[in-house]
Amino acid sequence: MNGGRYDFEDGGCYIGSWEDGKAHGYGVCTGPKCQGEYAGSWHCGFEISGVYTWPSGSAYEGQWQNGKRHGIGVEERGRWIYRGEWTQGLKGRYGIRESVKSGAKYEGTWSNGLQDGYGIETYADGGTFQGQWLGGMRHGLGVRSSVAYGLASIIGASEERRASLTSLHSENDKDTKDIPDNFGTRGGFVLTEKSSGVPAERGSMFRKMSLSRSSILSGLRLKVKKRKDGTLSSSSSIRSNTSTVSSTNSMTLSENTANGDTHFEEPEEIGMDVTENYTGEWKNDKRSGFGISVRSDGLRYEGEWFGNKRHGFGCTTLPMGDKQEGKWKNNVLVTVGKKRLLSGRSRGRWEKVEQAVHEANSAASLARKKAELAAARTNHARMKGEQADQAAELASQEAAYARLRAKELQARHGNSEIDGANDYRVCYRTYSPITVTLFT
Repeated sequence: MNGGRYDFEDGGCYIGSWEDGKAHGYGVCTGPKCQGEYAGSWHCGFEISGVYTWPSGSAYEGQWQNGKRHGIGVEERGRWIYRGEWTQGLKGRYGIRESVKSGAKYEGTWSNGLQDGYGIETYADGGTFQGQWLGGMRHGLGVRSSVAYGLASIIGASEERRASLTSLHSENDKDTKDIPDNFGTRGGFVLTEKSSGVPAERGSMFRKMSLSRSSILSGLRLKVKKRKDGTLSSSSSIRSNTSTVSSTNSMTLSENTANGDTHFEEPEEIGMDVTENYTGEWKNDKRSGFGISVRSDGLRYEGEWFGNKRHGFGCTTLPMGDKQEGKWKNNVLVTVGKKRLLSGRSRGRWEKVEQAVHEANSAASLARKKAELAAARTNHARMKGEQADQAAELASQEAAYARLRAKELQARHGNSEIDGANDYRVCYRTYSPITVTLFT
């Protein structure tokens, strides 16, 4: 088998064996200006098993096919390690991705380099999600379990994205952070004991009118008193006084009722050992659809969700047994469903609440089944991860032998082109992933 060294115009080179004008056997190929390197075995111009190292220091050890990572192998990029299967240069079908710093990881199925199908994600604080995925996001049905509140990750203003989502783009990994869901609070906790506001019942408009009426009367009484004291006030001043009172009340109401609030809420105190579990539907990485969220202190919500918030019809059961039932909007109870009311509108509202609770329990039951499927897929992914470790070890051995072969050829022939290299085809390279072929 012939071999030698060929220097490329861009500064890279190939040192190793070739046959019939193609890289064949063992050899080392470097990128432009000797940045980036593949070392391992070759067959008819293509990589078979070996190690590719990026200029940044990231590396892939494993199997190749037609110039792309294909089969099983291990990729170390930044602080993330992926162990498992590869398909035409992308992660999939089964594999594990884990942070070497925080321990956050995903175990399950992949498609086109993204989490897709079924899997389990474990967050840096130890919380988990088990269920369905689509395009790198939690989507479908699943179970999100938090750790104790005192141990849950605190999510800051600069940490808006989840680890599972940001860690997917391995080609451009910038040391992304481990961010569970629910921005602005603790990871896994979205349920609150109090509604973010007071129900906006039909009587609310009459209460506002009463408030305005009392304000006007107050202004009139003020005018009469001044007249008795001999100090006359013009009608314009009365209107101004009334307007001031009304505008002040309106401003206060608008500030507090923008989201259905009529008062300012103090932060809710949650015990350090309290946990929360959500079981139900997910869309685009958030709790959306029907589902049930339960806290270990007795707080429970069954009903509709949108964007990690209670939204639609549902029922919140408080730790002491009291219930908040009706229609919710962005965590605000905007209408109350009361079974004892006899009006047709109230009966219809109550029926919608009951239907939402029923749908939530059905979704939760299906979500638990999907979580079991995710656990089964995870076991298979772990098996593939172990096989990838073995393939990576073999690739490392192939790379070591290729470097010895290259060193031997370099020492034998120096930097000169040998064995009729000018008559052979030149190695053409593209990177990430690399493709190596030989052409005339």
